[in-house]
Amino acid sequence: MPSVLIIGATGYIGQSLCSSLLRSGEYRIFGLARTPQKAKDLEKEEVIPIHGSISDHAAIQKAVETHHIGTVGKKRLSDAAKEGVKVQKLGFIYCSGTWVHGSSPNEAVDDLTPVDCALAPRPSAELTSWRPKLEREVLAASEVLDVMVVRPALVYGRSHAIWAMYFGAIADAAKKGEDMVEIAADIDSRPGLIHVDDVASGFHAAIEKLAVISGTGVYPVFDLVTSQEGMRDIMEFAARELGFAGSVELVGAGDDLFAKAMNTSMNNNAARAKQILGWQPKRIGFVQGMDVYAKAFAAARL
Repeated sequence: MPSVLIIGATGYIGQSLCSSLLRSGEYRIFGLARTPQKAKDLEKEEVIPIHGSISDHAAIQKAVETHHIGTVGKKRLSDAAKEGVKVQKLGFIYCSGTWVHGSSPNEAVDDLTPVDCALAPRPSAELTSWRPKLEREVLAASEVLDVMVVRPALVYGRSHAIWAMYFGAIADAAKKGEDMVEIAADIDSRPGLIHVDDVASGFHAAIEKLAVISGTGVYPVFDLVTSQEGMRDIMEFAARELGFAGSVELVGAGDDLFAKAMNTSMNNNAARAKQILGWQPKRIGFVQGMDVYAKAFAAARL
């Protein structure tokens, strides 16, 4: 049974990915845990905790070796070659995001579109301007790793953690009986969106296909997006479902880097992820399901 170590297993996306892999019955799942409580939370979900942090490289490598998660590093590959033993490279999938494309409301982009270079149609969102360099470093490690970069769009669903700055303000205004709430969002923004379950199934598909496409010449970068929806519609439908009867005013993202990234408009598709990875998203439409999603946010907030 293949073993998978998920760095960020207790996080928003990581929890959904763990559940997806465990439901398949085909993987032994390990998760990085920074605290004893996080480790206990993982054990409750049948994920084997590895104590440490992302910055503790020695602990991660020890876990990989101790639990036979894979083979990593030039030395071990070289040692195996000297013994005449063929070994599998360690697979590494990096979670980036479609904000590396910047805002492209009219010009279509996809995972083959250059980013952060002279050929890029738009600069990356300032908040994540460091990510393209890290993507290139990951891809450059293909000599010793089977590598892939997966880029989810703006994620919604379940606790909607990333949407708290907006939905929380609306819920608070409703509770106080206010007549108007100001939202740091651009009225014409149309972000690319994806449900957290579809992010998990995308990474699940990536894990299954990683070794298959490695070394074939397939460009191992995949965007994950299921819809583009207007920020004004999202806020108005959320307000209705959160019980706010007043006016929702979208006043612009201003200089807030996070708000600016949230309002990155995206004209994107995930055709390659569907064609090459066999990804089949199921949860399509944020506004369409807002009666459920807004209540999920409110319940998670209690």
